[in-house]
Amino acid sequence: MSKYLTANELAELVGCKPNQRSRMIGWLSSTRWKFEVASTGLPQVARAYYDRKMGISEETKGSRNAETPNLTAFKS
Repeated sequence: MSKYLTANELAELVGCKPNQRSRMIGWLSSTRWKFEVASTGLPQVARAYYDRKMGISEETKGSRNAETPNLTAFKS
């Protein structure tokens, strides 16, 4: 499986045909999705980003903070 959505997957997401690249780009821009345009003119959307946006993946960035407080810091 590719790291990026295929033209068919993008078309299904947007509701257009796989060869309607400008329509895909317009929809992605108007809905504020992150993407890059490949040299072929096809927008590239990362599969992991798609999964997060669609609520398929609960993957989050690592937290800088511990899950529980450091209670020993309050001892005098």
